[in-house]
Amino acid sequence: MIKDRDKTLLKGVFLIVFFYVLVEHFNIVKSVLLTGYQAISPLIYGMVIAFVVNLIVVRLEAHMTKGIFENQTLKRTVSIIVSFLIVAGIITIVCFNVIPGIVDSVKQIAKEAPQALETAFTFMEKNFGISQDIMKEIQNFELDENTIDNMFGLIKNQSVMDALKASGNAVGSVISVITKLFIGLFFAFYILAKKESINAYIHRLMETYLPKRIADGLENFGHITYETYANFISGQCVDAVILGCLVTIGMGIFGLSYPILVGVVVAVTALIPIVGAFFGGTVGVFLLVMESPVKALTFLILFLVLQQIDNRLIYPHIVGNAIGIPSILIFAAIIIGGEFSGVIGMFLGIPFTAVLYTLVEQDMEKRRARREAQDTTPTK
Repeated sequence: MIKDRDKTLLKGVFLIVFFYVLVEHFNIVKSVLLTGYQAISPLIYGMVIAFVVNLIVVRLEAHMTKGIFENQTLKRTVSIIVSFLIVAGIITIVCFNVIPGIVDSVKQIAKEAPQALETAFTFMEKNFGISQDIMKEIQNFELDENTIDNMFGLIKNQSVMDALKASGNAVGSVISVITKLFIGLFFAFYILAKKESINAYIHRLMETYLPKRIADGLENFGHITYETYANFISGQCVDAVILGCLVTIGMGIFGLSYPILVGVVVAVTALIPIVGAFFGGTVGVFLLVMESPVKALTFLILFLVLQQIDNRLIYPHIVGNAIGIPSILIFAAIIIGGEFSGVIGMFLGIPFTAVLYTLVEQDMEKRRARREAQDTTPTK
């Protein structure tokens, strides 16, 4: 029989060897992990798609309770199909309505930018004494052939075979992504159709192979993670879309330029709580100030009014206390998440921080209750 002390020693030796191999052969480990990720990436895509679509499925099934929908199989099938159609409809609207509007706005900005810059520099020269030579340098600036080649990674005198090889690699990459996406879609459909069975199987696995304390902790972690991410993502997305639509409609009513572009920018940046929408508002002010300072001021007032309406009326009813963490932790999550994964890290880092915060709060509550129980226990 191995004594407990020997078991602890063996665990320590194993961890030391493990970390030594990990550090000494990091490139090999990294290569193996990347290969493994490439192999299971369609399944990861499927799980992500299933998570997003399930937010719609759950809400649809909550209203499908009578008539033919008393059959659980039929209700689940219809809800999944309708959810995928809703997602496809949203993507179609974005591709054929929103994106063309953004392109038109960008073209208009590019057309009006030189005149707007000249007006701005004239204003600064008149009021701040900035030399007009700066404007002349900007007007005389041209991109030479080498600069363009460096920007787009093109090599002069590139052979036809190299060009065909690059094109083949690009086509192969596109086909690979499409194939993985279709596999992910089928996998997502299966997960959604059998989610109760999958959940029950995972529960049995943990009960069988893990100590009860660890199994209960993992189930609690999974429940908190799902609820936090589901509430945050669904609520934040709905609120961002509403705010973006309000900005677009308001700009249209006041006759301001670039309503679709600014509305989309505000909606995308509003996915990040507290500070996100103000970045979008700043972009709107910058775009309009080149055209007219009065229009920029009008937009700023409109945006602040809509932001107050959203913060006081819309956001509390849609998102509510989905985040449930202090503002200082939200700022920390935005900064740290942005350093790791950019905008996506900012967005997903907030619910991750909320999960950790909830787990710490639960542990503190358990420890406090245990301490109070020990204090109230009469001593003999």
